[in-house]
This record gives sequence, C-alpha cells and structure tokens, in this order.
Amino acid sequence: MPTRPLPGVEHSRPARGLMLAGVAVVALGAHADVVAASWSSPALSLHGFGTLGVVRSDQDDADVVSNTYLQPNGAGHTRRWDFGVDSKLGGQLNADFGDGWSAVVQVVTKHRYDNSWTPEIEWANVKYQLTPGLSLRGGRTVSPIFMLSDTANVGYANPWVRGPQELYGMVPITNLDGIDLAWNTDIGQATNVFQASFGSNTFDAVDGLRIAGKNSWILSNTLEYSFVAVRVGYLRVDLTFDGNDLDPLTDGLAGLGDSLATAGFPVAGQRAMALARRYDIDDTPFEIFSAGLRLTPGNWLLLAEWARGSDAGLIPKTHAGYVTVGYRLRQLQPYVTFAKLDSQTHAPQAIPTGGLPAPQATAADAANSGLAAALQTAAPSQQSLALGLRWDALNAVAVKFEYQHVDLESDSTGRFGNVQPAFQPGGDADLFSVTVDFVF
Repeated sequence: MPTRPLPGVEHSRPARGLMLAGVAVVALGAHADVVAASWSSPALSLHGFGTLGVVRSDQDDADVVSNTYLQPNGAGHTRRWDFGVDSKLGGQLNADFGDGWSAVVQVVTKHRYDNSWTPEIEWANVKYQLTPGLSLRGGRTVSPIFMLSDTANVGYANPWVRGPQELYGMVPITNLDGIDLAWNTDIGQATNVFQASFGSNTFDAVDGLRIAGKNSWILSNTLEYSFVAVRVGYLRVDLTFDGNDLDPLTDGLAGLGDSLATAGFPVAGQRAMALARRYDIDDTPFEIFSAGLRLTPGNWLLLAEWARGSDAGLIPKTHAGYVTVGYRLRQLQPYVTFAKLDSQTHAPQAIPTGGLPAPQATAADAANSGLAAALQTAAPSQQSLALGLRWDALNAVAVKFEYQHVDLESDSTGRFGNVQPAFQPGGDADLFSVTVDFVF
C-alpha cells in the first residue's frame, strides 16, 4: 500500500481491519506454538495469505464492489480510488491428530457489509479420512459451487485480480455449516473427485438485508487427466431474504391486495396478492447448474466456466460464463478474459388501475412502479473484457495489473453496487486495478 495517500482515498478502516486480522493470525500462531510445545500430538501448522489492492472506476453514480450483497461501497461514486474492494488478510491453522483425524480453522478479514473489517471465521471443521480416497468433514466448510471456489479468498492462487463477477457474483455464500463428503478415485491415469455438501448458512448483507440458505445441497464432480480438468456442479438451496427493500415491497403488495378486495375491486386485489406471492423470497427453491474446463498445455492457460441459475422470487433466471486465456513468459503471465451475464426478465402483469378511485389508483401505480424498479435492480445483465498481467515478482508474491471495460445492458445496473438515484441503466465503465497477492 502506498506510503503517501492518494487524493480522495480512505486508508483508516482497511488499515485497522488488516492490522486486526494480523493480530488474529499472530494469535493463532502463538497458540499453535504453545500447543505444539506441550503436546506431542496434534501436529499443528499455520499458513497465511492476503491481498493489498487498489481499483479505480470512472463510474460516477455507482461503485465497483467485490460482491453487490457483501460490500456497501467501493470505487466510483464513493471514491475514485478504493483500497477496500480487493484487500484482505487471512490465516489458517491446521491440526493433524493422527489416525485419520484432522481439523482446520481459517480466519479472514475484508471489507464487510457494515463497512467494518472485523475478522470472520471462514472455515472451522473436523475431518475424518475413512479410507485413502474417502473423507468426511463436519462444521463450516467451503461452498464448492464453482471451479475456483476453494481459493476465492486466496488471490495468489487465482489468475485474475478478482474472479469474473458475471459468474462468481451469482452466489454470495462462500461457506456452509454442515457436512461434506469427498471421494477421490483413480480411473486409469485420470483422477476423479466427487464432492457432496449439505448444510445451511445465514448472514447479514448490505442495507439491512439478511440472507438465509437452508437445506443446501452442493454436488460436484471433477475429472483430471494430464493438463485437462473438467468439472460439473449443482446447487439447490431454499432461500429467504429478510429486510432491505424487499419486505416493504411484498408486504405492501399484499396489504394493497387486501384493501382493494375489501373495497370491492377483487380483480385488482387478486392481482396484487398474486404479485406479492410471486416475488417474495421466503424458503424459495433456487438452483444453479455449472460446468467448467481448465487446460494447461505447456505455458498456456485456458479457463472457462458456465452456469445457469433458476428464478427465485425477485431473482430472475440467469446465464453466465467467461473464458480466460493466458500464457506464461517466465515470471510474467499476460491474460485476457471475456465474461457475459444475461438475466431473463419478464414484465409482470401490472395491477389494473382502470375503474379504481383516485386514491386506490395512485397506490396501485406506485406499487407497479416500485415492483418494476426492484426487478430492474435484481436483474443484472452485462459483459466485460479484461486485459491483465501477472508478475511473480518474488517467491510467494504476485503483482497483478488489470484493465477492464464493462458494458451494461440498456435496462440493467449490472454488478455495480451502491447505485445512486442518478444512475442511468446501460452505458459502460472502465476499471483499472493493481493488487499484490501473497502467501506465507
């Protein structure tokens, strides 16, 4: 991070958060030393990782964020340059108890929904190796939804500055409280890994939103042979969104439906009630099907993923995908990424206002406008082109430079966060990012 602050850049909160995480990592290490000194078992090891990054956006009425649910602001409207979008610090303590038993705890700090940098427990689980190829874990584990979900927080392990948000922004949940099973088998010279996870997760998001995912099933299968890896995945979860602007919207539609029916306008009342049920997210089933391909012949890298998400209340059906191509030149790896996200939205059948008295007609018009605006915000569609360069400057340290051009669909806010009233859907934006990723 620069010693001299750039104009308009806030440093205090990221610095405090990273220092707090640093204390947590040191504490983990001190605890590991104490326990290791007093026990002959378990065998303990401590690892760390982090990213120091800055991003600039020329968008004046919205912010670049790492995830629209999890970061309240970033680069663009709030400040032209921002250090909080990509910066993070994490520590991981591993314990091997022998006889097939082991455990892991991972703590990560990054810019959170409430503008804090409070460290959070990302992983905390116990693992039992039933056979050399079969293992079972219980506790908080990673949500293996996409190809690089395991390393989402470890920038050094990934080719880009940040994962293509067109696809990786589809699911804000990064961990799951429950159990998971992994089965590794050899098929000739190929290796096959099947993973099944079941559990739940509840977390707070921006603007007072609380997201709960219950009865989550994640199934994935990865086949690797030589320089080829192919992955398919499936997620099913019962989603509930509480708070934010969603409850007033659906509750208001339901209340309007009751009042219209009571006032003798059953058609308009039934339409309002139907819309309230249709767009509420309360234990609503949500599914994602995904597929990925990684090719690493010689110095080349080709990475591609595709996913299709079902609709769930206000969340529309989506298709997303990206292709990354890179080439290794000693310590340098230039790369290019093209990504695209399409949301399939349909205009709702509006509450009919014909024949309604002026007060009821005004209320119905306001409900129709509010629903249309909510659907527009919930339906991101965009495409982007990123040109980047990774430089492995030192052992376990990589510096990345990335320019990204984002084009929004005419009726979409895309993956931008902190969208302002003056924001005009559509248009484009240019982003420039620099990160220093490290592991230790």
